[in-house]
Amino acid sequence: MRYKYIAYKYDRRSGNATAFHGVWESFGAWTHPSAIVWRPPTDVYETRDNLIIVIELAGVTEDDMAVTLFSDLLVVEGVRTQTASPINACHQLGIKYGEFRSEVLVPFPVDTAKVKAEYKNGLLTVTLNKL
Repeated sequence: MRYKYIAYKYDRRSGNATAFHGVWESFGAWTHPSAIVWRPPTDVYETRDNLIIVIELAGVTEDDMAVTLFSDLLVVEGVRTQTASPINACHQLGIKYGEFRSEVLVPFPVDTAKVKAEYKNGLLTVTLNKL
């Protein structure tokens, strides 16, 4: 897992994206399963001293993910690859593969020197200490 801190304000908006852009884009996902970047389930908790982010990333190796902290945004991105095996028929498809990205707004200043990231049992836990 790679971690880096970038000290500038990150703009999450891109181009002409609208509130419904992701909805319309997702309709094509079933025809091109790896063409859409998916968002893994993400929980965000605040304690007295920390902001804790837990992201479900079962099946992703630490080498296939990157954690980047911008001034006010934590971005976790990477790829989950599907194991290659001969498939005769699909009976149920529910696991997302391909590129993923989770963005979490950091609502207060944090100590960038004390960021802690732990990946265990398919869960990535990132702890940010409040200043």
